[in-house]
Amino acid sequence: MNKNVFKIDNDIINELDLLMDEKSIEVDDVTLALLNSFRKTIKEQKEIISELNFYKGIQLSPFSIGDAISDGICVVDNKGIVVSISKGYTDITGITEEEILGKNISMLIKEEYFSEAVSLEVIKKKKKVSSLSVISKNNKRVLITGTPFFDDAGKVSHVLTVMRDLTELIKLKDELEEAENKSKRYLDELKSLKNKYRKTEGIIGENVKIKELKELIKYVSKTDATVLITGETGSGKEVFAKQIHNESTRKNMPYIKVNCAAIPDSLLESELFGYERGAFTGAQNKDKLGMFEMANGGTILLDEIGEMPMNLQSKLLRVIQEKELMRVGGTKTIKLDVRIIASTNVNIGELIKSGKFREDLFYRLNVVPIKIPPLRERKDDIPFLASNFLDRLNIKYNKNKKFEDIALANFQYYDWPGNVRELENAIERLVVINDNTYINSTEIANMVGMDKITLPGLEGDMPLKKAVDMLEKELIENALRKHGSTYKAAKVLGVTQPTVFRKAKALGIPLSNA
Repeated sequence: MNKNVFKIDNDIINELDLLMDEKSIEVDDVTLALLNSFRKTIKEQKEIISELNFYKGIQLSPFSIGDAISDGICVVDNKGIVVSISKGYTDITGITEEEILGKNISMLIKEEYFSEAVSLEVIKKKKKVSSLSVISKNNKRVLITGTPFFDDAGKVSHVLTVMRDLTELIKLKDELEEAENKSKRYLDELKSLKNKYRKTEGIIGENVKIKELKELIKYVSKTDATVLITGETGSGKEVFAKQIHNESTRKNMPYIKVNCAAIPDSLLESELFGYERGAFTGAQNKDKLGMFEMANGGTILLDEIGEMPMNLQSKLLRVIQEKELMRVGGTKTIKLDVRIIASTNVNIGELIKSGKFREDLFYRLNVVPIKIPPLRERKDDIPFLASNFLDRLNIKYNKNKKFEDIALANFQYYDWPGNVRELENAIERLVVINDNTYINSTEIANMVGMDKITLPGLEGDMPLKKAVDMLEKELIENALRKHGSTYKAAKVLGVTQPTVFRKAKALGIPLSNA
């Protein structure tokens, strides 16, 4: 049988209290295994005892922890006597230990240190209680939460209250509410202004063709049909496009206008469809939304669509057909929900013949065609337009200008090659050139150029007053003939009914049928 040697170290000597000179003994295999296991156990126990002694040396108490945080801690016995407070409690309340220790909470309430007695409620109800309170000394608003501790008999022995300063939090809450209220007022005011703006910026006019277009827009607006608006420069294409959007179910969603003629061909694709970061030299180091994505859920107006390059027309066609797009440099498609309105002042048919516009794209855009008549074909709308422009410009320039009763008539004897835009610009000049309250016939005649006014019967040199009288007479006669009453004629001419009556008598116009 082999002899095994087991070394006896100091741990084993201490545990067995062996007072031997020899540090090793001969044992058999089983005994050796048992003794090695015993030595391992003793070693592990020593490590555990050492760790426990370390934590014992730290001596952390609830109040040493409490002093390290901003909340206040207070301990009250079952009689309501304050036995201990933390540093945070003093910082919040401004009450020192000398003022509060050993005193009863009910007495502190009586002396108006606090407005609420949470500790007494906890002792009474034997459960956790929370309450908002005000510190009388500094008017701070605090949240106090009291928690009961019970003895072996089940009675409340102590109450631990934690106090949290809510003064700044409540102040921020009040400020946030005030900011939200202001924001709501601003939004309501903005909404009101937008509604007012929509009313004044809508389609103005009572001409038969304009009335027909207004009716058409009412029906078209309720659908998502693509619209192509055509008309001369300055005829108001954008106003009609905006009206379609404003009367649609998308009116609270984005309305994006893109002038295809104003953006260089090299940039138009990225502006319309966006691009991925690093898609080309000079691109920003981040993704860029295109106009179509910005208009998602709303309406996009492609103004001057006839100027769009051929290479982009095919991509636009795909957007219309598939309701999706791919950014420049992108690899995935993006779904779209956009109402498309296009406008142009050129003849698309001629562009198709010359190979500058895709025929299939034209048919996709021309689902609902809207052709706006030039101002020279709707001169009866000039008084309405001029009055509206004057009202807006008076607000813009803080003026109070007015037209003389019959002054508007001069506007109707000019062809307005620049259409509604030219009329608006002319009125703006009349508003800013002087501070006179009334805009008279002479100013208007000078503005549009008397040489451009063609009045039947006006030949050679003639005094201005006589020319104006002739102009007034013809306008009133035409209005009476067309509308049948002095009231309706006055509305069209933008003057009062007594003015038409008085002018007609002075100019020798019969009123028997009016």
